[in-house]
Amino acid sequence: MTLAAKQRLVVAVLAVLAVWPIAHRALVVHARIDPWRFFGWAMYCTPKLPVTVEARASYGRARVPLVTGSLPPPLQRAIYRFSHRRAQWGTFERPDRLAARLLADQRDADAIEILVRHWYLDAPTATIKEARYTYRYGRDGMP
Repeated sequence: MTLAAKQRLVVAVLAVLAVWPIAHRALVVHARIDPWRFFGWAMYCTPKLPVTVEARASYGRARVPLVTGSLPPPLQRAIYRFSHRRAQWGTFERPDRLAARLLADQRDADAIEILVRHWYLDAPTATIKEARYTYRYGRDGMP
């Protein structure tokens, strides 16, 4: 490797290191990815906050909450895994597979509604806030 090639490599690495914290911060704010993951420096100024997942089955107009503890163990694990992945990947992790499994378990339900609550630190107000995302999956097709 020539000296010029080494210099270009060093400049490229330094440029990535200079830009990544800004890009990571934007992903944390807009896509709600975990600030403690993906080589982000935002972890030093952000508490690790939970993501909660609730599911409801729709029977006609009635919406019945699906209590996680009353579901079969494989579905309980699926909800836990989705919650964990959602905390890491933010809105990049969609509940499509989880909804398909819940619809298969709740055979009489017309639809499944999944509510994701993502707690985050709101930098301008320095308070912890909640972002809510609701996904509805019917039998006639996903979303």
